[in-house]
Amino acid sequence: MRWRKAELLKVTGLYLLIIPFLNALNATGYVNSQLQGHFGASSVEFMYMNFVPLFVIVAGLPLALELSKKFPLKSMMLLITIISILMNTCSAYAPDVFWFIFFRSILAFFTIFGIVAAIIPIVLYYNPTLNMAVMYGIIQFIIQGSSNLYKFLGAHFSGIYDWRTSLLMLNINFFLCILLTFVFIRKDIVLGKQPFRFDFTGWILLILFLIPILFLTAEGQNREWFSDSKIRMAAATLMIMTGIYIFYALNKVNPIIDFKVYAYKNVVLGTLFFFLIGVANGTGSVVMGYMAGILGFDEFYIAHTHLYILVGLVISIPICTYMMYHKVYLNVAAILGFLAFSLYHLLMYFRFYPGIGEQDFILPFIMKGIGIGFLYLLSALYISENVPKPLSTSRMMSGIIARIVFATILGGAVLSTIIANTTTLHKTGIGQQITTGNDAAAQKHKNTKNYYLSEGSKPTEADKMADNPLQSEITKPATMLTYKDIYLVMAVMSFLPILLILLLRIGRRPLQRIEVEPLPL
Repeated sequence: MRWRKAELLKVTGLYLLIIPFLNALNATGYVNSQLQGHFGASSVEFMYMNFVPLFVIVAGLPLALELSKKFPLKSMMLLITIISILMNTCSAYAPDVFWFIFFRSILAFFTIFGIVAAIIPIVLYYNPTLNMAVMYGIIQFIIQGSSNLYKFLGAHFSGIYDWRTSLLMLNINFFLCILLTFVFIRKDIVLGKQPFRFDFTGWILLILFLIPILFLTAEGQNREWFSDSKIRMAAATLMIMTGIYIFYALNKVNPIIDFKVYAYKNVVLGTLFFFLIGVANGTGSVVMGYMAGILGFDEFYIAHTHLYILVGLVISIPICTYMMYHKVYLNVAAILGFLAFSLYHLLMYFRFYPGIGEQDFILPFIMKGIGIGFLYLLSALYISENVPKPLSTSRMMSGIIARIVFATILGGAVLSTIIANTTTLHKTGIGQQITTGNDAAAQKHKNTKNYYLSEGSKPTEADKMADNPLQSEITKPATMLTYKDIYLVMAVMSFLPILLILLLRIGRRPLQRIEVEPLPL
């Protein structure tokens, strides 16, 4: 399929239109400490600040997909862009945590319309038999690549000015979207020809399903999980809502998540694939904590170091797109992706020691970018094979819930608990070595105790104060040992899918027909 220059220019403009809407929440990706300090948010409030907008996107996606097909395309894009500017500005000047979460959530919901409004015309330009692999590849490159760049620029502007500037700079992008809309979307037409039908009952059940997960994610660790009655109640509610929705969907025509989609083997395996990829990519928070808490990197330095992931994306996504377009077997791309993630975790295992710098992260982050490029593109293509358009939303929600909700968000909360518990175990083990026979530790304890005694403290208080420096010195090596444990385990876990692919002979064929639009997340 050959395009004229005018068509190629129009498609390029539509691709550019997507970028600000994909990254509305990424401008503050590396400036969390500034946000938390500005609002004086507790750790739990901070979790809600991060997760509520994400849950709004997941919950609002089915409704936004349907509504976006019922409005004139050009008018909708202009209106959504103006709303995005207003909500982004309001969130920048929000007086407290509640209003910040509120405005960011509204912004997150409306960005879905902007993404869909640009993607649908792009889909119409592609021949599903020959070029969907190319379109999916470009979309994934835009999603992953722009995410890294926006987070870097957000950290850059927040370092020079503050976090509010990072948000307001996003408005410049939205104003450019208005210009691009007038240039590249000439016809103000409604793309959907069918009457509006939406499963509002199923949508409400989906929201009620997600609310307990949000509560578990934000407050599980703080409440010590199932030792707290509210956590047990939330878990029970989650299981009940799961059962209710399954019963409802089996007896409903065209529910939001139609279980008929699981008659397609690639959707079942693709959903598992999405979950495994989310788990493999979920250790990024560990590196962030390591850089900020132990190595002392500032936000800009962290963002700059993470740009090496973009190098891996530049390498892997074009190669994977080429492989899919030229009918290379799916399992080859899957093996390369999981192998890259396994090597990333293994390389990072040897990076947890004091005093390392940016150069030590270059190769691991490039490997991570390669893993993301292969697996995110492949998973989006694989789960979409042969799925009819009426089941498009079902396969989309299945993959998104598996990767974003369960693997990344809820899995991240579980990972934080594992880190805390394992660190405590290592601190206990190291602490047992601090005895009277350890001359250096005993001398330091004695000197500190004598200092506080000379300041007039009671012997018991001085003894307690003398323990604090030793406990502080124990924490750092204990934390690094925990990080090493996690990355070694993840190196093995990232390699296990390769064995499953080989033993079960999964994906020993080229890419098949795809008719549905790409996942916008």
